Amino acid sequence: MNDEKIKQFQTRKSKNRPNPSKNKLAEIKTFLGFEYVKLKKDINRIRFNEKSLREFSCGLKYNISVMRKNGEEVSLYQYFISGSELKRFFEAHISGALEGEIIQIEKFAPEILA
Repeated sequence: MNDEKIKQFQTRKSKNRPNPSKNKLAEIKTFLGFEYVKLKKDINRIRFNEKSLREFSCGLKYNISVMRKNGEEVSLYQYFISGSELKRFFEAHISGALEGEIIQIEKFAPEILA
């Protein structure tokens, strides 16, 4: 592409221009060394509903890949965990009942039919 053909145009200034800070989705914050954002509404600007979020969560499945080393042999274990069992899985992993290093977590959402 020839750079000479690229022209810079000034943007129009509008008195009715929306405030950019009002259009931000969320501000990144840090707590206990973890970055997070707090969302009060979805992308359609609808407030979250506790019952709907819980139902959605229970329908999710997680594929968790865990690497285990036994001597020189390395194995990869694939766990298929429902959303309702996710907390129990992590508690077992943290307590050492499930050994290994978590390599990857994939989330699978149920298909939403129109």
